[in-house]
Order: sequence, then structure tokens, then C-alpha cells
Amino acid sequence: MAIVKMNKFTLVTFESHKKELLRKLQGFSKVEFINLQDEEKLEKNEVLKELSKDEVDSNSSEYEENLSKAKSSLDFLNSYMPKKSLLQSIQDDRQSLSVEELEELVEKSNWPAIYEKVKEKEEQLHDFENSIVKLQGEIDILKPWELLDCSFENLDELNKTAYFIGSIAKQYEEELSSALKDAYVEVVSRNSNDTNVLILVDGSKADETLSLIRNYGFSAFKTDYKDVPQKTIMDLSAKIEDIKTKIFLMKEELASYEEDIKVMQLVYDYYFNKVSREKASTNFLRTNNTVTIQGWCAVEDNNALSAICKEVTGEDYYMTFEDVKEDEVEEVPVKLRNSKLVSAFESVTSMYSTPRYDEWDPTPFLTPFYLVFFGMMVADAGYGLTMLLICLLALKSLKLKKETADFLRFGLFVSIPTIIFGMIYGSYFGDILPIPGLLVPTRDVVTILAISIVFGVVQIFAGLIIKFSYLCKMGKSFDAIVDVGSWIIELVSIGIFAGCILLGWPTVVKYIAIAGMVIGALLIIYSGGRNEKSKGAQIGQGLYNLYNITGYVGDLVSYSRLMALGLSGGCIASAFNMLITQMSGWYAIIVIPLLFVLIHIFNLGLSLLGAYVHTARLQYVEYFGKFYEGGGKQFEPFTVSEKYMNLKEN
Repeated sequence: MAIVKMNKFTLVTFESHKKELLRKLQGFSKVEFINLQDEEKLEKNEVLKELSKDEVDSNSSEYEENLSKAKSSLDFLNSYMPKKSLLQSIQDDRQSLSVEELEELVEKSNWPAIYEKVKEKEEQLHDFENSIVKLQGEIDILKPWELLDCSFENLDELNKTAYFIGSIAKQYEEELSSALKDAYVEVVSRNSNDTNVLILVDGSKADETLSLIRNYGFSAFKTDYKDVPQKTIMDLSAKIEDIKTKIFLMKEELASYEEDIKVMQLVYDYYFNKVSREKASTNFLRTNNTVTIQGWCAVEDNNALSAICKEVTGEDYYMTFEDVKEDEVEEVPVKLRNSKLVSAFESVTSMYSTPRYDEWDPTPFLTPFYLVFFGMMVADAGYGLTMLLICLLALKSLKLKKETADFLRFGLFVSIPTIIFGMIYGSYFGDILPIPGLLVPTRDVVTILAISIVFGVVQIFAGLIIKFSYLCKMGKSFDAIVDVGSWIIELVSIGIFAGCILLGWPTVVKYIAIAGMVIGALLIIYSGGRNEKSKGAQIGQGLYNLYNITGYVGDLVSYSRLMALGLSGGCIASAFNMLITQMSGWYAIIVIPLLFVLIHIFNLGLSLLGAYVHTARLQYVEYFGKFYEGGGKQFEPFTVSEKYMNLKEN
């Protein structure tokens, strides 16, 4: 069983040791705290009810403020850092540090000065951007008057002539020109709705003219600028360009702050850890001088945990370890430990559900089927070899993030059955290499379909056998026989009966199969209704349970996708190859290799996506449904932030 055995620890020590103890436990990263302040737990435990709830220290607000400063600085600087290449982005460039080394580096750094410098740059950039917006707004206002060839100052200096500059609705343009026979009307510009005009009139007729143009919805244009509009626009544009130059230079400067950003990254992790330690107190109970801590840890880590407590407190602590009680099973966090091969498929299990603590981890039972099914669906030796080389090269030559390394390890493992099935099908980038296989997908469709169904039968029975074994291990042998054994008897008997019909097996075997089918059916009817109160309800529920045999038929049909996806991928690849080889001419020497690479990358992506989804679907629906429930809680240890650094293992 790949689920690590856990136990509950209870620790009582002096309050004065709490901060250093939490610091050590955070670096230890192998305990998960239980929230003792939960009201349900307090109600159930008379001893705990007498204790007070521990609280967050007053320093927490300062730590959170510093964490916020680090985060805001990083958010700002990251937007101006040079973009990483794909190769750089998948590599892990974080430092490996212990908690002590991280604290030493941050405390020696002058990070407040870096923060102030970054904040000043951010404010300057903000001011520059606001200035551009303001100047651009002024330009937009002046733009309709760009063709006006006199300055606003000259208009203001007119003595005997009055002027009106503004806009009217476009539909009144001709009426206004006709009404102002004694005035000079110049249309400066038009847009979809308005006409912008300059009106010059004798000063004595100013009031009369103003009254007239207001009847046409005249809206006066006002500005503090004095120069010719076009020149003013050019001057404002020049200012914008000058500010843009300053912004460009500042961004170039910010892009060189690589060392500063590394410091702020460590500051972020440092204060995140401090905040986490402070918030951990909301799980504890206390008296005036002592603190009570409870949590989960692996049994194998008990000695190490005790050693940490002794190192920090000397002999000033009391600790007990308790085995998991039956009523605590649902609360126990689940920690998995598997081989490198099996652990690569833990993500497939976790996407469905984490196993309960009292269950078996389904990942070891899932792995062989996932490998076979994935390989059968992609089934191309060329694609498999490409995956193998890429994953192997990346794992061996690059320092990768854990998530990336796990993903590539998954790809490495599934590439092997892909190569094997590709060789069986004789598929090498489709039909690019004329190497015959044991089966030809386009010819041996029925054979491949039969193999797919056989794999389905094997997996379904594997699921039933796992369930049978699990119930027996839990001391529920009777349930194993009537709930699982009944289906095994029924399905095996149906298979034998079908063999008698199709293959002409002896008559005695047929009668044995019929007897098995009857016994299996009766057990299924009994098991399905045995918990009902009335006889009628028992029979009805039992018959409904027997009806579920149609679900097994549907399950078997689902395995036909193993044949369908393997066939479709190879046929698409072959079709692409045929189209490419039809090309001729001098350009074909360049185009054919390029098209070959691009098309097969596309087909490989489709094949991998289809295989990943449909293989997972077979595990979740047809396989897990036979024996796995899940619903467990994943182990989430109290640990340090590793967003920008890697915790150095002790």
C-alpha cells in the first residue's frame, strides 16, 4: 500500500518556545497542524474546552505589510524583465536554501532601499503615463481645429470684428450659412455629427449674431492656448515623444534590476514564511504560559519530530503519539509514496480524487493499464521515439522545476509502450518507413478490436478482484463474496456460455456456465436488496442491481476506443505523408521537410491529447468505478514558501 502510515501527535510546551519551534517545524515540512480551535473539537473534548484560543502575534501586521511591499515590487519589476525563452522558462533557476540561510540573506540585504527605489520609479512612470494621457487629450480637443490657419491670440486681438468659434449640428450647416449673409463663415472641419466653424462678423452685430447661432445649437469652443492649432498640436506631440523617450529609458533601466528582483524574491519568501508562522497560532490552544499543538505526521518521522522539539525546548515539552482511530479516518491527511514509475501517474489519480486513508492507493493498479492503453492509442514508433528523446534529453541536461520534471517523466514512461505498439502496427511517422508490423491497422481491424475488448475484460476483472481483496483485508469477507464475488461468478459464467455458443465447447461446460449464471444472478439479487426492510423492496432492489449488467456491456464497448484512436492517428499520418509526397518541383526540396515536421508535430499533439483524455476516461469510469471511492484529504504540511527558492533538504 502506497499510503504512508500516519499518527497524531500532541505537543505541550512553554509559550516562550513557540516561535523558534514553529520556525524549525516549518523547515522540517513534515507535519500538518490540526485546528484545535474548531468548535466541534472543543465540544467533544472537556480538557481542551478549559484552554484559551491562541492568537496571532502583534508583529503579524508588520510582516504582512513587508510581504505586501515585496509582492508589489515584484509585480512591478516582473512586467519589465526581459521575456524568457521556452527553454529558460521550464528550467529551475531558484536557489536551494535552508530556512536559516534564507533569513541570513534577507537580513543582510538592504531591501527597504530597493523597495523605495522601485516605488519611486513606479510613481515616476505613473506620472509620465498620466502626462501622456493629459497631453493626448489636449491634442484630441485641438484636432478638429488643426486646419485653422490663424492663432487664437490673433483672434483675441480683433477690435472691430467679433468672432465665434465652435460647433453646430451637421444638418444645420447650410441653414446657418444662409442665415449669416453679412458674416464670414469658415468651415474648419466636419465629423459624422458636427461641423466646426469660425464666424467673423462686424462688432456691432455681435449680440445679434450670437442670438442667431444659438438657435442652431451652437456650442462655443474655449481654449487657453494662444498659438496656431497645428503648431500647438505639434508642440504637444513633441512633449509626448519626449516623455515616451524618458519612459523607454526608464524601462531599460528597470530591465537591468535583475539583482534587485532576486533580493525581493527572497524577501517575499522570507516574509511569507513569517506570516505563515504567525497564522499557524490560530490552530493552537494555550494557557498563560503554555501552548498546546496537535497535528499529523508520518510514523516514520516521529523520531525526527521529537528530536526537533528536544533541540528547541530541551526537556521543556510533553509529546504523545496516537494511532489513527476509526472515527478519525476521514480527517487523516493522505501522503503517498510510490516508485518513480508509479509516482509519475499520481497526478492522474489526484485529478479524480485523493484516496481515503483507509483505502488502497489506486495508482499502482492504474499504472500498467494506463501505459498499455496510452501506447495502444498513439501507436507510432516514430512519435514514441521523439517523445522519448525529448523527455530524456530534458531530464538529463536541464535543471527543471518539480512540476515540469514530473510531467516529462510521465511523457518518458508513456513513450515506451507507444514505441512498442508502433512497432507492432508497423507505424513509423505513419507509413514513412516500410517496416512491416505484426498487425496492419487498416487490415486487421477486427483483430485489434478483439484485443481491445480483451484488455477491457482484463481491466474490469482486475478492478473486481482488487475490490474483493480490499474487502477481505478489511475483514468483510461476506461482503466481498456477495457484492463482488457474485459479479465475478456471473461475468465468468456469461463468458464461458458465450464460448460454448461461438466456439462449440462441450455441452457439459455449457450447463456448468448456466448454473454459474443462475448462482451469480441470485447472489446479485440478494446482495443488492439485503439491506432493505421488506421482502418486496429486497427483491425489487436486487433485480435493479442485476439490471446493472447492461453497464458492463457498455463498459466493454468503451474499450473499442483503443482500436479507434490507434487507427485514426496512423491513418491521418499516412494521409499527410501521401499528400506531401505528391509535391514536385524545385521548391519541394525545401517545402517537403518543413511540411513533414509541422504536420507531424500537429498530429502528434492531437494523438497525445486524445490518448491522455481517453485513457484517463477509461480509468475513471470503467476501472475506478469497480473498486475505488476516493474522497480523501491530501497531506498539506506546514512548510516554507518555495515560490522563489528551493528548500534545501536536511
